[in-house]
Amino acid sequence: MRKKQIEIFSQILTKEDLPAPMIWDTGITETTSPVFSDKFRMFHVSGMIAAPIGNYGAAISASPRRNLGLRYASLLPEVSLYAEDRANIMIKHG
Repeated sequence: MRKKQIEIFSQILTKEDLPAPMIWDTGITETTSPVFSDKFRMFHVSGMIAAPIGNYGAAISASPRRNLGLRYASLLPEVSLYAEDRANIMIKHG
C-alpha cells in the first residue's frame, strides 16, 4: 500500500517538474531482537495508519486541483480498510 501511494504521487510531482520525496527506509536496522512488545508496536502502527485518513481529508479540502482530490479520494477506502484490519487484530488480541 505504501509503495503504491508513493508511486502515484511521485509520478504527479515528477510530471510537474517537482522533486518527489525519498523513502525513509534507510533508518531500518537488521536487528532480530525486538525492542518493544508486539502490542505496543501494533498500537503505534495503527495510529500511523489512521493519520493519513485525516491528512487526505485535509488535502482534499485544501487542494484547488481536481485531479489531486480524486487521487486522495481513491486511496481513502484502501487506507480505511487497512486501518480497520489493524483495529480488528488489536481487539481480537486484547
